[in-house]
Amino acid sequence: MSTAAGPSANRGDITLQPSYFTSSLYVEPLCEDIANLVNLFAQQYVETWPPTQPFALFKRLWSEQGWRWLHFKVLDARARETFVNVTERLFVERLTDGVPLMARVVALFALYTFHLTQPTAQNLPIHSVGHIAVPLDIYHALRLLPSSLATPELLPLQPYVAYVLKTLEVSKSFHILPQAELRPYKPSTLPREVFVTEEQESVILAALSGSATTSGANGGALKKKGRPSRRDKQKKAKDALGALEKYLEKNTTVLAPEPMPMSESVPSVAADHAQTTHRMVVHPPSATREQYRSHKVEALGMLNPYGVDSIMAVQEPTRSVNAGREALQRANEAVLARLKMIDEMAAEQGLEVGGEGGEKTGLARIERAVQQVLSSGDTAVSTGILGLLEGAGLDPSWEM
Repeated sequence: MSTAAGPSANRGDITLQPSYFTSSLYVEPLCEDIANLVNLFAQQYVETWPPTQPFALFKRLWSEQGWRWLHFKVLDARARETFVNVTERLFVERLTDGVPLMARVVALFALYTFHLTQPTAQNLPIHSVGHIAVPLDIYHALRLLPSSLATPELLPLQPYVAYVLKTLEVSKSFHILPQAELRPYKPSTLPREVFVTEEQESVILAALSGSATTSGANGGALKKKGRPSRRDKQKKAKDALGALEKYLEKNTTVLAPEPMPMSESVPSVAADHAQTTHRMVVHPPSATREQYRSHKVEALGMLNPYGVDSIMAVQEPTRSVNAGREALQRANEAVLARLKMIDEMAAEQGLEVGGEGGEKTGLARIERAVQQVLSSGDTAVSTGILGLLEGAGLDPSWEM
């Protein structure tokens, strides 16, 4: 996040920018601490039933959890203004009608305690905030809170809530704002600044680049122009290296060493350097391959159920041979078009796949296989992409 101009600090002193207290570094942990305070109070309130002094229980938890030291988190007046306002705002946001009654009571106790315990020493003057900013709708809901505590379980809290409200109103602590739906606070939403780690940043940048490319294809905003920065290149290389390491770790296996005659004078080198290879080489998917072949034969049989040399195929060529051949050609063309579109999308995002990979991508071989089935016009001679396992689409120059 950007840092605004702040007061100069002496050596060894720590100053916090106001933007720190509106960021996720402060807002999210404080929300978790508030939820923890509510859970502890509710748990011990039930365990000590019937409660004799609920507010004394709250003060004990407030001190035990370290809340009484919160005011000493920052002493600089400029940052302290934002610190107090954001903290009180997070308490006020838990006083709305949709929040459970027990959580609203704890939030009111916390707001009352935090606001009225601001240091007021004269020897070491500390900036204090005199008013609590409360939206109008939340203020109306807050005044009706004591009457809402009518159940037998919450009735002991009613006099304490009424006393706290009366004390805050007599001291004129509330500063009424417009309704919450009008976003009267500044900033309007919390957290305003979100801290992102390096891992999260790479994911967000990838998502943004993908959304920018998609919106550009649909006629919206295009992706960022210009060459990628050095930081983008470094992150891209780091992510690619991490993905490659995970892939190798997952798919690499060690070959079993072959028995070799040992010599007394020459030590064995293979014993010190084990050979590794892809796990598919050591454990080929024979069952999956045979299952694929059986399904392929069944599919080709449905495309040409009578066979090329059958009498029914000669008598009914349109329904048997021609229909099957046309369906196979359309399927090959559709798959090839889809692969070309993926290749173009990968090239737009700067991925080193697609056309830049040449023969390594397999796209050229698929094009040759599709051309074979289109030129032959016979499903018995060439099946196109379905014949890749049998050598369809191989470059004739590779044959010895």
